[in-house]
Amino acid sequence: MGSWGITERESDYGLDLLGTIVATQLKAVDFATFNMANALEIIKTDIMEEIRQANRGCSAEDLVFYFSENFPHNFTHGALLIAECLADYYCTGELIVTEYVGENYDPVDHRIKEITVTDAELKILLDELRKVQNPEHDLYQSWFEDSDREKWLAHIRSVQQTLKEHS
Repeated sequence: MGSWGITERESDYGLDLLGTIVATQLKAVDFATFNMANALEIIKTDIMEEIRQANRGCSAEDLVFYFSENFPHNFTHGALLIAECLADYYCTGELIVTEYVGENYDPVDHRIKEITVTDAELKILLDELRKVQNPEHDLYQSWFEDSDREKWLAHIRSVQQTLKEHS
């Protein structure tokens, strides 16, 4: 996964997941509503398919191992992405997502004015935000520079606080 910023929306993997949500959910509703339950299911399905594709032909035992190793890590990234989207919506009253269209992949921004989220989905997002703040967590440890880790941690805490204020 390449990255060029602090947030999930500034990472290659986060943008790929958001692109999947755009293609699978948001286009179908003409960008009217971002449904958190659907978005979480979409990322789960996408992650599982990615693991299956990357490990085609391996034994069932190995596939179980790859799922146990990779799914939690990738799901955390997806949950943080969705949490960022929800926090952006709460802060601005809309969520702006970019769709890349045509042969040249021209960017088209869409303003989503409605998000549906339940307490159960909010709990999932808050749990993931809490977990990554543990200094032993892989994502916490993944920052090479302490200054980048501090920026990331401040961002994570800001997203967490915004979601808590709206729960």
